[in-house]
Amino acid sequence: MVSKFDSPQTAREYLKHVGMQNDNDINVFEAAMALAAVNRPSIVVDKYRMHMDRMVSDLMETFDDLCASENSDSVEIQRQAMEQVFVDKYDYDGDSANYDDLQNVDIMRCIDRRKGMPITLSILVMALCEKSGWSVAGLNFPGHFLVQMDKDGQRLIVDPFQGCKVLAAPDLRLLIKKHMGRDAELSSDYYAPCSNREILLRLQNNIKYRLIESEHYNEALQVVELMLVFAPGDNRLRLDMAVLLSRLGQHGGAVEHLQSYIDTLGDGADKEEALLFMKELMYQLN
Repeated sequence: MVSKFDSPQTAREYLKHVGMQNDNDINVFEAAMALAAVNRPSIVVDKYRMHMDRMVSDLMETFDDLCASENSDSVEIQRQAMEQVFVDKYDYDGDSANYDDLQNVDIMRCIDRRKGMPITLSILVMALCEKSGWSVAGLNFPGHFLVQMDKDGQRLIVDPFQGCKVLAAPDLRLLIKKHMGRDAELSSDYYAPCSNREILLRLQNNIKYRLIESEHYNEALQVVELMLVFAPGDNRLRLDMAVLLSRLGQHGGAVEHLQSYIDTLGDGADKEEALLFMKELMYQLN
């Protein structure tokens, strides 16, 4: 059983192990570290683990002090302790100035720079909560990943990108309109906890979409190939592979992946669209 990694080669092996794990058994922080490590010629992974351990120690000490002073151990006290440690002491912040910088998607560079995007900062906050024995979940909110903290039936939706600020319904409504348009409204689906594998997929999608937008299709293909290592059962990635291979002129490989995708579909619009794409690919091959 693979438990840790200390090189690009063992990082890829770790991700293969993640691909075979049950979702609840996935360590999202370690997997995010492995994703950051696979393209590094040399890494010192333990320094990042030690950094997290220091933050956990400081978090628990701060939480105990707040509990004593407030005579309470509520979820709000947990959040306040997180804010004091993660934001005030260690200076983590959302990178609003250079949001699309790919360093913001790399969990190691996030720790190095103390800056990141919503999902990388959320992964760190969730890892700190889990290491402290606190209940936490990631929320797959459209366009902006969020964290839900729970204790004794009380829940808070927290935004690590905005200094661990609590977001109430009006804040969430503004956020959804910002990312989905003025007519968008909140849905109960946006409050559903995100699975561990979905968190990792969303993390890598940030890289994939930016590479596609800049027409770096070969690099985007490598990202999707790595996503298939830790999420081999996600057949939507087969469609991504087909599209990217097609754009790179590798139509034979595109057909193979597209057929694998089509085989998983029932009748419906998705299948019809995929079959039309297959016709286009076959025309290119003939």
